[in-house]
Amino acid sequence: MVADGAFATAPFLRTAGQLGLRVVARLKGNLPELSRAAQRLFDGQPPHSVFLYGADRVELWDADDFPPWATLRWERVRVLRYRQHKPDGTVIQAEWLTDFPRRQVGSFNLFRLAKNRWEIENQGFNDGKNRYGMEHICHHHPNSMLLNWLLIALALVIERLYRLCYLHRGAHPVRSTIDLVNLLWLNLRLPCAPDTS
Repeated sequence: MVADGAFATAPFLRTAGQLGLRVVARLKGNLPELSRAAQRLFDGQPPHSVFLYGADRVELWDADDFPPWATLRWERVRVLRYRQHKPDGTVIQAEWLTDFPRRQVGSFNLFRLAKNRWEIENQGFNDGKNRYGMEHICHHHPNSMLLNWLLIALALVIERLYRLCYLHRGAHPVRSTIDLVNLLWLNLRLPCAPDTS
């Protein structure tokens, strides 16, 4: 799970762990002690690796020996810093924390996971906000959030079905409204176990 720094809290990280999820979260000023410790360590050494990412030059620092804060029940915290140099001279630097062990996810792949957060942000949330009127969720109870996102997903599916039915594009046959509704219901059904008798 890739999350913004606002989710780098012990309750969220603990819940993710209970669900069997590993977390990659942005490290910002909300964890000042960890942020300062990473800064002290990384500022005093050259990058652990340097590579090209498209047209950008990226420097990576990666350390997995930071102690967890008081309310976090991880054994150790891993912190990744990247410094991305753009061709126009712009430099983007960010730190991320995770519970992924190095043997499972190397530095480069952890960097790619962190960068994927922006794909989610730009292609998911921005599209939803600008094209579909999704706004910030004002109630953060887990059931409220789930219900809100399920309703939005249902609305997106209905909108896509409308497009397929009335805005015919592509090589697929034109389907009637009832055919699309039936297809929707068929695809929402849980798969049945095959009868082997």
